[in-house]
Order: sequence, then C-alpha cells, then structure tokens
Amino acid sequence: MLLPPRGNARILIGAHFVNTLGNGAYLTTSTLFLTRSIGLSPAEVALGLAIAAGAGMALSTPMGYVADRYGPKRVMLGLLILQAVCFAGLIGVRGLWSFAPIAGLIAVGESGAKAANGAMIAAAVEPAQRLRVRAFLRSANNAGIGLGALIGSIPLMLDTRSAYAVMLLANSVTFLLAAAVLTRVRLDKPVAARPAEQPRLVALRDRPFLSFALVDGLVAALYNELLTLGLPLWLTVHTGGPLWLVSAALLINTTGCVLLQVWASGGTDGLASAARTGRRGALIIAVACVLFGASTGMPTWAVCVGVLAAACVHVLGELFSSTATWAVIFGMAPDWAQGQYQGAYLTGRQIGNMVTPPLLTALVVGGGGPGWLVVGVLFAVAGTAYPSLVRWGERTRAEPVTA
Repeated sequence: MLLPPRGNARILIGAHFVNTLGNGAYLTTSTLFLTRSIGLSPAEVALGLAIAAGAGMALSTPMGYVADRYGPKRVMLGLLILQAVCFAGLIGVRGLWSFAPIAGLIAVGESGAKAANGAMIAAAVEPAQRLRVRAFLRSANNAGIGLGALIGSIPLMLDTRSAYAVMLLANSVTFLLAAAVLTRVRLDKPVAARPAEQPRLVALRDRPFLSFALVDGLVAALYNELLTLGLPLWLTVHTGGPLWLVSAALLINTTGCVLLQVWASGGTDGLASAARTGRRGALIIAVACVLFGASTGMPTWAVCVGVLAAACVHVLGELFSSTATWAVIFGMAPDWAQGQYQGAYLTGRQIGNMVTPPLLTALVVGGGGPGWLVVGVLFAVAGTAYPSLVRWGERTRAEPVTA
C-alpha cells in the first residue's frame, strides 16, 4: 500500500508531510541565516542551540504529561501555532540573547509536539495499526525533509536577508497548515484518566523503560550520525575515497526510509517481537560498521564499493531498529500516559545526541578501521541487550509503578 489508511491515519501523515517541507527548508538554510543574515558567530549559534536543547530535554516528559492530561490534539495544535510564531519571530533576532529564548521555545515546542504526536497516534488509530501508521509517518518525514531541502537551496543561492525571511515565513505557514489539517482528526474516545494510585510522571519512575530509552537513544543517535558525521570524517582522514560518497550514502538512506519503512514494520506485533526486531536491526548495523572499516586503506574503487554496500546494509538495520523503538514505546506505555512515555524516550534520545558526536569522532578519526569495529561492537552489545530489557519491562507491566 502506497498510502496510509483513510481517515485519521491519512490526516496525520498529510499534516506531518506539509510541516516537514518547511522544516527541511529551514534546516538547509538555518546555519547561513543565523551567521550571515543575523550576524551571530559560530560560537554564539552553538551556545544558543545548546541552551535550546537543554530546555527541550528538560521539558519533554512534562510536555508529554500535559498532552495526556489535556488531550494530545489540543496540545499539538497549540504547539504548532507556538512554533509558527517563533519561526516568524526569528526574523527580528538581532543577537544571541534574542535568539536563545526563541530557539528555546522552538525546542520545547518541537519536543512537546513529538510527544503529543505519538500520543495522537495511540489515540487516533487502533492498536494493531499504530506501528504501520508510525512507519508511514517516518516515510512522509523523510520525503518532506528531502523535498524541503531542495526548496531550501533557493534562498541559499540567493543568499539575501529577504530570501531567508521568505523562507522563515513559509516555514511558519507550514505549521499553520499542518494545524489546520489536524483539526480534522477525530478522537472518539475520551482521554484516559490517570489512576489515582499512579504518580503523575510515572514514566520517570519506570526503570525498565528508562533503561531501554537510554540504550535505544544511544543506538538511534549513533545510526543517525554514522552517515552525516562518521562517514565524512573517516573518508577525509583515513581513505582516498571521494566525498560524493557521503551524498550517495545519504541518498540510499533517504530512499530506503521512504520506500521500505512500512515494509520493515510488518511482523512486529508486540513487545516480544519488538525485542527481536530491535536485536536484528542493531546486529545488521554492526555488519555495516564492519564493512565501513574494512575499506580503510583500500584502493579508491574498493572504498566506493564498500561504502555503498555498507550504506545499503545500514539503512536496512535502521528500518528494523526504528520499528522496534516505536513498538516498545507503544507497548510499555499505559494508554493514559502515552504522551509522557514518548517524552521520556525523547530525553534518552537527546542524551544520545549529546554523547554520540565526541564518541563517534574519537573512534572513527582516532581509530580508523579498528574504530569502526568498536562502533560495531557497541551496536552488537545493545542489540543483544534488547530482549533482556524488554522482558524486564514486560514483567513490570502488571505491577503498579509507585513512588
């Protein structure tokens, strides 16, 4: 099936695709807009984004709780409007201390929207369809980001403040359009009430889930950074391979995620099968790391063949790993706390995003081929840990999480 099912599922995916078009354009142009148009130094950009990331990480679980408490649709609409206002407000930024608060609001809105979106999927579609809809969502995300990046090349070529301003306003419009589309989602079931004996932020007291979030957050951050950070650094320092291999590997990855994510989600229908899928995905990515490392010191043609083969293997493992992530989050979260569990997982993912760049740089640049093997071992260890973590979580699902 090339399209998601009619009704809520198709509305959710359509809204997400519209929004990611603008996000892709902004991501492509953001660095040059902030430095060349606003005049921030690279250090100021990094500091502002670090402050924003901290705010997003600290508030992701509380924002998920708000989505559970007041309804994911209502919260999602509010956060989309907030982000529309903030992106338009970037036009008026004149320095670090006007940039940092807006960037912080954008980060909080983004992390809150991700948590609310997961809760919306849980509330808007039947449990048996959640993974499939989530897979369609990721396909739409990759397609939207890719097309948005092409659109973002226009203001990059013009490189004028007016072009960047138009891009920011267009991105704001996509948030408003996405909100308009989401108003059509029908949530027939009332928001599930929190049982009186359960703590408000139950996800933060769920040790099996938090352990999974930390392990899987590192795995997800690593497989995302392999192609955008590890590969270009390794090509530059340790091989004579051409840098166009980075673009080719990213093209393979994007195409695979758009075309095959729904296929990869098939057959995963519970926590036990999610654990097996996660283990399979991590071990496949470990094989990709071995292929990357084996090309060190090889002739240029061999480096090209090795990188392209590794990219094909990598995307297959990524598809299975992402499927397992969604299945475990949906499966471990009670219906009344889907939002905060999505937010708690995002915290683990954000921790992985902080740890991964220095770790990957040290291993790939400092270690070369053997460094790639160490990265592969990390994936293999994480993959073998998945079943134990999930079984731990399954045992505690029947037990109340108390203070």
